[in-house]
Amino acid sequence: MKSNKLPSTDFETVMPLLINAWRRFHKLSGPADALQTREFRSVVSAVQTLQKGLETGRDLVGQDYFSKSDLLGAYLLYQWPIHYQEGLSVINEIPQTPVRVLDIGSGPGAFSFAALHHGAREVIALDKNQTALQLAADVCGRYGYPLTIRRHDLKNDDLPVDGTFDLIIVGHCLEELFPDTQKNWFEAQKTWIHSLLERLTPQGHLLLVESSLLHSNRRLLNLRDHLVKDQITVQAPCVWRGECPSLQTKNSPCYAQRELEKPYLLKEIQRAAQINLGSLKMSYVIFRSPHVHWPDLPPKQFYRIISPPIETRTGTRYYLCGTDGKKNLGTHLTKHPLESKAFEYLKRGELISIDQALEKGNLFDIVVGTRIKVEAALNKPLPEENLQDIPE
Repeated sequence: MKSNKLPSTDFETVMPLLINAWRRFHKLSGPADALQTREFRSVVSAVQTLQKGLETGRDLVGQDYFSKSDLLGAYLLYQWPIHYQEGLSVINEIPQTPVRVLDIGSGPGAFSFAALHHGAREVIALDKNQTALQLAADVCGRYGYPLTIRRHDLKNDDLPVDGTFDLIIVGHCLEELFPDTQKNWFEAQKTWIHSLLERLTPQGHLLLVESSLLHSNRRLLNLRDHLVKDQITVQAPCVWRGECPSLQTKNSPCYAQRELEKPYLLKEIQRAAQINLGSLKMSYVIFRSPHVHWPDLPPKQFYRIISPPIETRTGTRYYLCGTDGKKNLGTHLTKHPLESKAFEYLKRGELISIDQALEKGNLFDIVVGTRIKVEAALNKPLPEENLQDIPE
């Protein structure tokens, strides 16, 4: 069984590696731990182009933007540290340390690095851009991690690797592989995902990560619903086994929000590019291997907190999505005893149990005698009962 402790980012070592890889890529000399003024300005400009092209206007979706050296370099210094932290966070929710990992659409390897940092012994990165793959191998190798790279047309079901995997990662590339402007894109996407699921070990997982933007979020949640109907089970974040409640309401995203560590360069790029991002925000789903049952949770109701604290005229409330559907949690107490003290510290994404609350339809209210317990904190696996029977 793996440790539940989230690995350190080690940005003191990682960021100079990224800066030096950026310098070698652009054939520039300069300080090992900082950008010069002209260099910094060029990176900021490229980051702004990436942000606009992938998020605001979505002009770059479906394009090989890594073929442009300025955009690839900007990704390495800005998006890479963010995606690396996303990988560290969500991989930690998998019960066992994955031994063999496949990172599809890896780019410069942020998720590959995260898997290696978690203790994976073999990681294979696939991407159609050879230069991005070489950057991934450079960063991993100089940190001391072995990374195998393979150039591959990602839409091809015939993967250039043998065997099965404990973890397959598809990070931030589904929209690029299957643009919704193409005919029959959804069925092609689902067929491709099923082919990946068949490459998992019996205790393996498929991790899909996309942005928290409404369009991307709903795409992923819709895919989640179709796979659940196909009898594919979810490891995280969902404990609800039916159709996603968020899709039943217009403009109602359901995404993860975690703490974002900002090394100096990341903070300065955000300041100069006027990017207002204070936390990790991402859409993700971790699927289990086909034909494997849903997580074996203890016999009580569990609820994932799916909103930040919301201030209402009756006090603070949270939206929940649990084993019995979508709920709403608030309190009648102004001062909480030990049994419900956790309410004052709840965070979006935590898994909780609620006992002896005042119930009215989908509303839960905390009263004297209500017990609130955090069953799985952020970045932690579900509290499954029979994990000792699951082999590493």
